[in-house]
Amino acid sequence: MGRVIEEKAEVPVAYFVMGICGSGKSTIAIRIAEAKGIEILDADDFHPQSNVDKMSSGIPLTDEDRAGWLQTLNGVLSERLAKGESVVLACSALKQRYRDALGEGLSRVSWLYLKGDRETILERVGNRQDHFMPTTLVDSQLEALEEPTDAVVVDIRLPIDEIVSTALEQL
Repeated sequence: MGRVIEEKAEVPVAYFVMGICGSGKSTIAIRIAEAKGIEILDADDFHPQSNVDKMSSGIPLTDEDRAGWLQTLNGVLSERLAKGESVVLACSALKQRYRDALGEGLSRVSWLYLKGDRETILERVGNRQDHFMPTTLVDSQLEALEEPTDAVVVDIRLPIDEIVSTALEQL
């Protein structure tokens, strides 16, 4: 007679990859999602056109500009988790209240903070070809940044493979 093995259903997780512009959020989030075999979402894809236009003009977003965007992202993540699907979200999530809004009501969240210095970030943003974020917004993002206390923290100057392996080990 065979033995019945009861499998525990894995609790879906919303993995957040955060940091200021140019920290490598999208690159690292894609690699984590591929390694875990789950969906990747880029928060930039959910900005209303008015936010994109504002940032493209070098004007920093206000909390009011971000409110609806954060609510939309939380709703998308809530839907994925409710379906039993884990997901990786690349999102700046600069302030604690933004992170709180993103994670509100979600069953399980995990944060990866890609930490970088101003010079590295300026170089990366300056070398981008097809992105709406100008280098003029780097300083406003650094000023707005409230470093998380509940995240895996990785230095962006490390090789990509090392960042990804550290993230996968610790998330």
